[in-house]
Amino acid sequence: MQRAKIIRWWRGNALRYSHDVTPTFSFYNTARMSELIKRNERDVVITMVRLRTPTGVVVAFLAILLTGTLLISFTSASSFQISQDSTAPNIWDWDYTGRPNESEAFSVWANVTDNDGGVGILNVTINISGPNVTVNDLMTYNGSFYEASVDAFPNPGEFRMHVSAMDLNNNTREGRIVTIVIEEEVEPTVDPMLTLPIVVATSSALLVIVVMAAMFYDKKQTELG
Repeated sequence: MQRAKIIRWWRGNALRYSHDVTPTFSFYNTARMSELIKRNERDVVITMVRLRTPTGVVVAFLAILLTGTLLISFTSASSFQISQDSTAPNIWDWDYTGRPNESEAFSVWANVTDNDGGVGILNVTINISGPNVTVNDLMTYNGSFYEASVDAFPNPGEFRMHVSAMDLNNNTREGRIVTIVIEEEVEPTVDPMLTLPIVVATSSALLVIVVMAAMFYDKKQTELG
């Protein structure tokens, strides 16, 4: 719209200046016409620059505003990343109660807390591995400790147990490893070479006692008769 007005203004001034010039083909008139055309062209360029200047200022202002917004966003994102919890929970202690074996279940407890400024505990797990045994059971918080019940082991062997804790940011810590060895119960065997002398000696002593008792009985009977 503005450019159309400028063109109409330029044409009007050109016609007005051309009416003021005597329509001759002298060198003076030709030079005069060239000067007027150049002046009109210069006026048009100046006007167009003036119209474009506010647009350039607006574009520059929007560019500065967008740059500032991006810088603020990046700074906020960086601050958020830095403030995230990256420390694993604390496993202060854990142990089991009972006598783990092939016939008795037992219990496990753990004292676990999140670090200062942490987001909270997601879960605490008791992990057991061994022959024919793989346990990864979640422990329950009772208000003071985390606890869980573990079934009796199905067979003898060496079993490794540990507690793991994870917070809401997926930071994980593993507790100390405890090893439990369950020996296979074997019935004792009797070695005949070891027991034979004892049996023979015992039998011989018993025979001597019986013979002496019989001789003593006969002697008493003879004396009475």
